[in-house]
Amino acid sequence: MGTTSANGTQKHNFDQLLSFDAGDTQHPPWFVNGLAWIGIGIGIAANVMQVITTDIAFQTLIRQNGTYVSMGPHGQAAAEAPIQLICAGIAVIMQLALLFFLFRVTQEFKHVKANTGTSGFEAVKSTAVSVISHQQILVVFAVLSLVADTVGDFTFISLYVEDFFVIFFYGASLYAAGTAILSKALETQWAASVAYANWKAFKLYNKLQELKLAGTKAGN
Repeated sequence: MGTTSANGTQKHNFDQLLSFDAGDTQHPPWFVNGLAWIGIGIGIAANVMQVITTDIAFQTLIRQNGTYVSMGPHGQAAAEAPIQLICAGIAVIMQLALLFFLFRVTQEFKHVKANTGTSGFEAVKSTAVSVISHQQILVVFAVLSLVADTVGDFTFISLYVEDFFVIFFYGASLYAAGTAILSKALETQWAASVAYANWKAFKLYNKLQELKLAGTKAGN
């Protein structure tokens, strides 16, 4: 009776291990993991692209400014290093602010859903209230980063095309890949890693049970 109870408890523990709620468990972990890594790569590339385009855009804006134009060749040459530093600093810092805001909102959204049981629009509204109430500085920098990225994207793409349709989808694609896709890909990769680890643990458990059963039969 004691052995049966122990086996039942052990099986229940393994069932709990296998029943995590991270999603994508209906698909092979190796496939989901590979897809997630593609999303992570694209998301990182989009953020790097955003930094580069913002840097180029702000350099363009500075070089079109009257102060820079009036410097003359020698003054412009001397200003090159500071301009590079200023524009790179703006691009990197604003992109980091946007990423930190994204991950904070994602974390807060999951916390709201888990603790209040709300979903859909109510969860979104509660998340917005919570973030605005407790993360004012982060919200301010997130808004500034959105403005900087939007100005940077618009200025950069306008150097090559004037079609609004192309400009819109260029900006939307960068934002989607660098924020939503990156966040979801990271979450999915972690879920797939856990699923794969759980699957290996379950296989090991079955193997141990088979060996134990074989040993019991041999003893009899």
